[in-house]
Amino acid sequence: MYLLDTNIIVRFLTNDDEKQSPAAYSLFEKAVNGKITLLLEPLVIAECCRVLESKRYSYAKKDIADKLSQLISAPSVKMNNEAIVQKALSDFSEFGVDFVDAYMAAYVYFSSGINAVITWNEKDFKKINAEFLTPDMIITVDDEA
Repeated sequence: MYLLDTNIIVRFLTNDDEKQSPAAYSLFEKAVNGKITLLLEPLVIAECCRVLESKRYSYAKKDIADKLSQLISAPSVKMNNEAIVQKALSDFSEFGVDFVDAYMAAYVYFSSGINAVITWNEKDFKKINAEFLTPDMIITVDDEA
């Protein structure tokens, strides 16, 4: 099994480098043919979203989510926390929120024992109907006790 870095995925999806893109394609082809297994981490997916949204590529969130979701679903690709990542990609695409916010909301959704995300970013978490609290909601105003 091999752990994939963001630049391999970006070269594969964008085909923007005459040397690296074909090599990335060949790597994925080898995986599709069952010769190797590729591992993806959620942090790499987050970085892919950031890079592909950047001014350099300007991909739409829906396109990013669709491409990454297909990649994650490939039999030769293993993904830690796949259900969380897939929900995060869906919310990232559907509601136009930051992937990391969508990931944290999905993490709370799928995790027992975690009550909410603590954030000041109410807007994005309201958009995806996620459990969140602001610090002020948790901090006791009366610290005399």
